[in-house]
Amino acid sequence: MTVSRTDNQVLAEEVTLFDRSMAVPVHGEVVRCHYVWLRDNCWCSECRVAQTQERRLFTADIPPDIAPTSVAMDGDETLHIRWNDGHTSAYSAAWLQAHDYSDRARQGRRHEPTLWDATFTSIPTFEHDDVVTRDEAQIAYLEAIRQYGVAIVRNTPPVPGEVERFAQVIGHVRETAFERIHNVRHDPTGYSVAHTASELRPHTDMPSYRWPPSIQLLNFLVNEATGGESTVTDGWAVLADLRAEDSAAFDTLCRVAVPFQVFSEEEDTFTTAPLVELDTDGRVRTFRFSNHLVQPLDVGFDEVEPFYTAYRKLGRMIASDRYKVAFKTSNGDLLTVHGHRVLHGRLAFDATSGARHLQDVYMEYDDLMARRRVLLGSHRPKSALEGVR
Repeated sequence: MTVSRTDNQVLAEEVTLFDRSMAVPVHGEVVRCHYVWLRDNCWCSECRVAQTQERRLFTADIPPDIAPTSVAMDGDETLHIRWNDGHTSAYSAAWLQAHDYSDRARQGRRHEPTLWDATFTSIPTFEHDDVVTRDEAQIAYLEAIRQYGVAIVRNTPPVPGEVERFAQVIGHVRETAFERIHNVRHDPTGYSVAHTASELRPHTDMPSYRWPPSIQLLNFLVNEATGGESTVTDGWAVLADLRAEDSAAFDTLCRVAVPFQVFSEEEDTFTTAPLVELDTDGRVRTFRFSNHLVQPLDVGFDEVEPFYTAYRKLGRMIASDRYKVAFKTSNGDLLTVHGHRVLHGRLAFDATSGARHLQDVYMEYDDLMARRRVLLGSHRPKSALEGVR
């Protein structure tokens, strides 16, 4: 290999080259990068649209034997590479460090939510006017959803439609087969158990969608009935304990698909999916649990008993007082729950004792986190050429 020297550059004697990757010293650390990854992430005007920062380079066109023919560095700040396809690229040290994909670096960037149980008596609480008018308060509210999966907004105007107006401040309403704004009040003809006065056990909403809504806003317009305390349960905390105590049961719930259905006179939603879905790192990504919406299991004969053993154990954990937080909501309280994580419910109430009416809408967690990044100014990709000399 030929290593070139140009003005203001020194030989990259500390860069270690391997068969398909290199190790680059960056600010006292070593960043290892594959050649194909570096070539694929070139930020020059031939490879990127400068106006939009979108990619112009088509990854499939990168030669399978891509490798550097020369490597040089500006001190400890910029890596310059000439490739065997005739192209040249440059990468700032800050960009290389920010995108280090070693296990150590990835672990350091990983967000770890705070899991909680029944001792979590201080649910993050915010004032409505602060969240809708002050960026700092809105960021704090979104951070609470990210960290705990639940928050309460006090003094929300208790008027019809306010829950949708609030949703449009922080993101976008998710449409479903049913009402855009769902009214929950005692209704003997309603299509959901939520319209009864009976206890509503902890559950996640709309498990009958392949991708259930991941955020739910519940605005209590009037809550003057006796009883009916709201409950929230951190499903991810329950699953973490189940995984530690009985890994076979946890694996069964990740494997066995369960049918769910929600329907009315005019609409129908139905899907079959495991209660627990994991991401590529093996962490829980989606949890669906709604005992009142499960349909007859349709799986292999030998899966039935293991599933019910695991499902009953999970149900007993969820129903216990070990994880559930109960609290009385007031007129104007708006409860936000991360619907792929936090189960919500309510205790039974006396329908003759006073009015009880709430409105809810669905949203997507991704949209709330996007709003958070925009407010923080962290949503624009950092160019590999920033600070390059």
